[in-house]
Amino acid sequence: MDVGNNLGQSFNYTKKLFDDLGQLLLLIIISIIPIVNFIMLGYVVQVAKETPGSTHPPKLTNYGALFIEGLKVVVVGIIYMIIPAILLGVSVLPSLFSLHMPIIGALTIILAILGIVIAFFISIILYMAIVNMAKYGSISKAFAINEILGMIKRVGWGNYILWIIALFIIMVIVGAIGTIPFVGWLISLILAPAVATFTFRSAALVYSEGTTGAQQFTPYAAPPPPPPPPLPTGVQSGKIFCTRCGVET
Repeated sequence: MDVGNNLGQSFNYTKKLFDDLGQLLLLIIISIIPIVNFIMLGYVVQVAKETPGSTHPPKLTNYGALFIEGLKVVVVGIIYMIIPAILLGVSVLPSLFSLHMPIIGALTIILAILGIVIAFFISIILYMAIVNMAKYGSISKAFAINEILGMIKRVGWGNYILWIIALFIIMVIVGAIGTIPFVGWLISLILAPAVATFTFRSAALVYSEGTTGAQQFTPYAAPPPPPPPPLPTGVQSGKIFCTRCGVET
């Protein structure tokens, strides 16, 4: 996998969001409203689903279906992160109740480190889990760990980690832009849909490379219609023949 080519393709795709300023403005508004912003998550799921076949971001339509897809992303994220969240939550209990015994303090540090490490490794595969769900249209596919790890293996763990690092650096840069006095918050609002679109386009391109040569998901296709009934005896290709002597009549 060529990480530079992946990021370049994702950037060229994402900048087409700005060709439709009306839709971009609507995405910005949706992304800042709690709960309603599930629609934005559903939109980037649609981006992942259409990659690599589509060369333009999808139209913002069918809000109800996008909301449901976004809700699935939230549920998947909660389930994946519930264990590290519990570990980190337990690790802060001693400070809340002023418990400073040495054993408790050591246990707190261990739990916090363990929670962070688990969260880190989960975040590595979470993007691919969401893309896998998007491709199959089934939330259960977000937890097909063997499939997801197999896909990453075909990409190459070195390339995949390099991609994760590149994505992290981009997020840090975007976060730094948001700290610019007076205008940073506004720039962040404008960039939020673009950053999400870029991220999931890039993740879906990685997924596409990892599934090359593997068994591909094929959309449902209706079975072919049954063959027409046989012609009555004596009728062939629109011609009528005598059933006794075979002479055309």
